[in-house]
Amino acid sequence: DQISMMSGRKTLEVNPNHPVVVDLLAKVKANNADAAAKDTAAVLFQTALIESGYEIADPSALVSRVYRLMSKELGVDPDAPLKEVEVPEDEEEEEEEEMDFDLFG
Repeated sequence: DQISMMSGRKTLEVNPNHPVVVDLLAKVKANNADAAAKDTAAVLFQTALIESGYEIADPSALVSRVYRLMSKELGVDPDAPLKEVEVPEDEEEEEEEEMDFDLFG
């Protein structure tokens, strides 16, 4: 009984001395309304939950935060209109084959 109970037990640990946590704390202390810091904190927390075996209530919110953080890091406006890019059919097929290989190879 104790073994089955312990195998179902989940632990979430946050290392307050980790450089990401230390930097995040400094950013929040400097500006507690910093949207990027709030997104980073939420992503850090939710990914720690997932890694520890918990389920998160709203996975799409996590995905949105990750996209916003990636856009910020890349210097891309996440709300910019999409640009149409014409890809010749033969190149498109090659790219799809490469993607299949990269994802599953």
